[in-house]
Amino acid sequence: MSPIALTNAYCFVHGHDFTCDTNQLTLDATPAALDRTTFCSEGWTTLAGGGLKTAGFSMGGFWQSAASDAVDPQAFADLGVVDRAFTFGPIMTEGQPAYMWQGGHFNYQLLGSIGELAPFTLAAAGTNGVGVVRGQLAKARGVVNATGVLGSVLNLGAVGAAQFLYATLHVLGTPGTTITVQLQSDDSAGFASPTTRATIGPITTTGGTWMTRVAGAIADTHYRLNISAITGSFTVAGAIAVQ
Repeated sequence: MSPIALTNAYCFVHGHDFTCDTNQLTLDATPAALDRTTFCSEGWTTLAGGGLKTAGFSMGGFWQSAASDAVDPQAFADLGVVDRAFTFGPIMTEGQPAYMWQGGHFNYQLLGSIGELAPFTLAAAGTNGVGVVRGQLAKARGVVNATGVLGSVLNLGAVGAAQFLYATLHVLGTPGTTITVQLQSDDSAGFASPTTRATIGPITTTGGTWMTRVAGAIADTHYRLNISAITGSFTVAGAIAVQ
């Protein structure tokens, strides 16, 4: 992929879509560099991999507080809450990269100088040992009210014996009554004989779900989200990964 300009990035945290609140998103994934320098290192530090990894994430944009779904009531109430489902990426197009993790907001800065639009920054850290998972956006934010395929079919390849199948689902805004979503796989994009690998729900409230990961091996190569039951209308988004 050629370099891109960030014009359509997105960020879903639990049950809130920060996309239209923000103008900067930054992921910081850092593995510890372990020092293995000895007297034979000829005057240079020698480093080894294999250390613990740390994930950090920050966003910034324009502060608002008037509505219940604005930045301030969402960010302030969520401070210090762990294992929220995060899904974010550079392009809100189904099939494009999505980064998924469980984290919490631990730093919130707001307001600035006179005569300027009030800014905010919100920093998060990973709170679950699984860490950051790289997959693809399966369902861009949208309204759904009927059963059937949710979003796009993704070709993520087979799940190896030492790998897992992951998914996130975000119910954003005011939800309907209930929704149940399946994660399905098949050996081709046509899904002639889909296998349900996991079920999310039934969900009745706004929020984010980090699906209990499914262990490999799975020989199927194509994956999708599918609504098996729904009452009312829901605004949703979700992603799938193999890692």
